[in-house]
Amino acid sequence: MKVNGVNLNQYKKQNINFKRAWKEHQSWGVRVDEQNPTVKIFSYPNAQSVNIEIAKKDGKRATHELQKSPDGIFQAVLLPKTIENGDEYRFAIKNADGSINFVKDPYSFSQPTLLGTSKAYNQSDFKWNDDKWFSSKNHQKISRNAGNGNNHKSLSAAKIYEMHIATLTKEGTFEAAKSKLKEIKDTGFNTIEIMPVENTYSYNWGYDGVDKFAPAQYLGGADKLKELINEAHNIGLNVIMDMVPNHIGVDGSQLQKTGPYAGGSTPWGDAFNYEDENSRYVRDYIVNAVLNWIHNYHCDGLRLDMTKFMNSDTTMQQIAAEMNYHFPEAFLIAEDGRSNISVRGDDHWHDWWQPHDQRVIQPLKPEESGVGEDWLSHDQKIDNITHGGVTLSRLGFDSEWDFYFYHTLTKVAYGEADLDALERAIVDSSKRIKYSTSHDETGNMDGTRVVAKYMVPLLNLSEHTYLDFKDSERAEKYVAMKAKEGINISYEEALNIVKSQKVQQNSMRLAQLVQDGTIEKFSTRPRLPFEQAILSKMQISNLLPEKIISAFNEATRIYRSIEALKYFSPGPVMTFQGEEKLEMSKFNFFREFESIKNEDYLETQKGYPAGYSAFMQSKMGSFPINSEGEKRSKQFKLLIKDLNDFKEKNPSSTTGHIVVQNTVKHYKNPTIALHSVDEKSKDETFVVSNFSKEGYSNYEIEIPYGAWQEIINTDDTKYGGSGIYSNKLPICSSGSKKLKSIISLPAQSTVIFKRIG
Repeated sequence: MKVNGVNLNQYKKQNINFKRAWKEHQSWGVRVDEQNPTVKIFSYPNAQSVNIEIAKKDGKRATHELQKSPDGIFQAVLLPKTIENGDEYRFAIKNADGSINFVKDPYSFSQPTLLGTSKAYNQSDFKWNDDKWFSSKNHQKISRNAGNGNNHKSLSAAKIYEMHIATLTKEGTFEAAKSKLKEIKDTGFNTIEIMPVENTYSYNWGYDGVDKFAPAQYLGGADKLKELINEAHNIGLNVIMDMVPNHIGVDGSQLQKTGPYAGGSTPWGDAFNYEDENSRYVRDYIVNAVLNWIHNYHCDGLRLDMTKFMNSDTTMQQIAAEMNYHFPEAFLIAEDGRSNISVRGDDHWHDWWQPHDQRVIQPLKPEESGVGEDWLSHDQKIDNITHGGVTLSRLGFDSEWDFYFYHTLTKVAYGEADLDALERAIVDSSKRIKYSTSHDETGNMDGTRVVAKYMVPLLNLSEHTYLDFKDSERAEKYVAMKAKEGINISYEEALNIVKSQKVQQNSMRLAQLVQDGTIEKFSTRPRLPFEQAILSKMQISNLLPEKIISAFNEATRIYRSIEALKYFSPGPVMTFQGEEKLEMSKFNFFREFESIKNEDYLETQKGYPAGYSAFMQSKMGSFPINSEGEKRSKQFKLLIKDLNDFKEKNPSSTTGHIVVQNTVKHYKNPTIALHSVDEKSKDETFVVSNFSKEGYSNYEIEIPYGAWQEIINTDDTKYGGSGIYSNKLPICSSGSKKLKSIISLPAQSTVIFKRIG
């Protein structure tokens, strides 16, 4: 049952188990870091028995029965050397009906194969040398407790580089990824966010992981991941690990056979049983998985994938509470996406329109964070609210991905500037992760890059792309596929999806032709060979090469402006791999399963085979570009470097706030100007973004009092701009709304000023 989007099933009476001792967290699975190894697993409470079967490295085998507790915990303390680092093992679970399931360890730290045995792994064997990183004096480390007796940065200062290990390099391993860290750091990023590395059968995005504690073996395994993180810390990069708490991957999961871990299904695999019968230890399981990445892998923070699909605010709060309690420096980022929920000071909520669910990053109270002496019961923690529902008033995450900011900024890029919505998006985003694209927006529908997406409306590409019989056939298959999923869509709707994907793919191909120089060969007459050989193949009509080149340059100009506005906006920012240098390799959706052959399903859904070929096309650098393309790439990368430097040096862009009374919106142009101030440092910056195609040498605008120096102009020649409209001399303003200042303002560009007096 849901009331106003809130799942009420999660508020049944249950044993809430926050504030667990660290020893209890560490007790699960097979632990070989003590003289006497321990074994502990949660299974079905009605299981008759659970045995651990051990295969020693020397070939010897042994079986030990575990002791059972009434609630389904099976555990044992073994004699020294009964199981050691590198030994393989599995569990034999005798069910209530007498049948036996042989399963791997759900808490396995090392899983050499997707199915079969687990491998004992001693976490303490790895020798870290990043002690200085955790020093209270380290000003590069990002911490949720920044400034509380330390010199750490707040999460607001995060400049995140989202990366996918398997496509970041040709080799696609943790070891190879180390070679990219210096470049990332030199471009000005201070944080890497690693897309999920939970163990899977083979190449994929990482969101189909089944072994929540074990890094994927095909990427290099646990030690190589530790080496990567150790290296990142030693060159000054924070590390965020992306993990998936909302479902269990469909390929290789044995949790249904192991115990009551699963409850219901999702389009991506089994859901976790967070709220129904026997759910306490399932919540504890995912909390332990969270703490595993912080404790055993030295991650500075975590990003949790699509938390709203956990359907358990209780579990979200427990994760935050236990993280805060045991690792007060570590931070949590949610990808949540809920909206329309706000929280008043009395902790009751109301549902007038909000761009976000305000509870997600509402800090926990002391008693909720596990530091209070008197722990409240579950019934006491539930808040009575209007409309007859109940909900937790605060979930305790430190930040979340800002969907509203992304969508608002994207509309601006597509020429649909809603200045009021844009102002609100920027004002509301100071604690949320701002981005112009992520792996989802890049790959989930069409695999295309930002510049290609921006080119679509500039070329009116939808009107120039026509469909054939194969497209019609795929639309019919799409309708049938959705019907099997219980989703009814019309043929016309499916055909529109097919055409949209085709349009995006065509735009990406055109962008590639510009960047590899192929299009230059056809930029003068005769044009017929070009149109026949290339445009006809893509089923595009009536587009001249000069128009395509112009659209690419305009899309790049818009993208530069969007990035500068993003970086100006106070709070953390994120860039997806390759977008800092106009990468022309695609980032497709791709995955390979051992147990499921779904190539046809994915091709029907995505419009291309989402298997090995899609994976290889997504490798960074897989599409070569010519010298002119390299020049554009370097120019854009220089802008991102300078924007990262700007954010590093100007607190108004990190911990500052927008002075809303100084916002200027010119709807006719359209143009927006915003003023940001950091009270502590007295740093002030002012941004003007012109979304129109007209530049001005004498643009009248209200600027706050003071002398202002231009420090970033996205139309600068060093970034690939025209350099025509620049403000070389300081702009002096009286602050009077009647007496406006005169500035130079390039077309489709952003100019950032800093107050110097």
